[in-house]
Amino acid sequence: MFVYKLRFMMHKILSILSFFLIVIIIIFSIKIVSGNYDKQNNFILKIKEIVPRNLQNKLKRHVYTLRDIIKKDKISEINLRKINQGLNGNLILSKELKTNSNKKKFYLKEFFLPFDKLDTSAGWESTLNSKRAHYFDNFENKTIVASGEGEFIFFETSNFNLNKLDQTRIDSDLLTVIEKQNFEFMGIRDLLIDNTELYLTVILKDLENNHTISIVRADLNLKELNFEFFFETKIKTNGYSIGTGGRIVNFDNDKLLFSIGHMGLNREVQNKNNLVGKIVSINKNDKNYEIVSYGHRNPQGLFYFKDQYNNRFIINSEHGPKGGDEI
Repeated sequence: MFVYKLRFMMHKILSILSFFLIVIIIIFSIKIVSGNYDKQNNFILKIKEIVPRNLQNKLKRHVYTLRDIIKKDKISEINLRKINQGLNGNLILSKELKTNSNKKKFYLKEFFLPFDKLDTSAGWESTLNSKRAHYFDNFENKTIVASGEGEFIFFETSNFNLNKLDQTRIDSDLLTVIEKQNFEFMGIRDLLIDNTELYLTVILKDLENNHTISIVRADLNLKELNFEFFFETKIKTNGYSIGTGGRIVNFDNDKLLFSIGHMGLNREVQNKNNLVGKIVSINKNDKNYEIVSYGHRNPQGLFYFKDQYNNRFIINSEHGPKGGDEI
């Protein structure tokens, strides 16, 4: 009799635990599918380390599909608002954030841009999404934005404090210049404004479907941008890769630092005769370059400072899927 009661109690406890476990899994799954979860949560990060990469990619595709279905009406409503507002750059969201340590306040604002956004259902390897990252930089009291499809706008930087950005388009011959060099434009990886010049990192594909990365340059003009090729890496890869790097920053007065990812050629990152996986210093005047460091995977965050004691430059790069001042 005692054994029977014990088994009954154990069965009941297991049933309750199973019920709560199922509820937790359902709640967790809903949060994952809806996207309403902390992507930097330590528990989430540990799970990502355990789950194989191939399985992660398959699950992501299913999650993105379900998320689009769930949010279909909301996405349609937002897209309609975006189309109707034109170049207003209307405010979408505004909220206050506080740091955990000193409770310092920050204000997060989201505005509409007249550019296409990422298609999450297409996956991060999609060549379509190579044109869905947009970059910005500041010039005096203006903010210049370049879309991943090679379009340009600007607005008064102070408009971030208002409820709309009041954007203005800038004409450009970027796509024409690229086409004349027998390349197909595949997207942008960074934008830098240096005094009165604008630099862009561009991903290109040639007539033989080889991919490469280059820098183009234009005199900064808020009415029209006329581009020219500034630096060509001569890299040729036979397939698209998100490991492009592409960050550009000013360096040592008359030079640029330029980070280049592995571009799918992992075995070449140690080869100094191939610029994949390198950070190079480029002279703005004669366009000569030198390799600063090599053996990188996908360096995109990039900055340097001068060591005042040893009179040398300290360069740091950050590896990741995205980089730069990206919207």
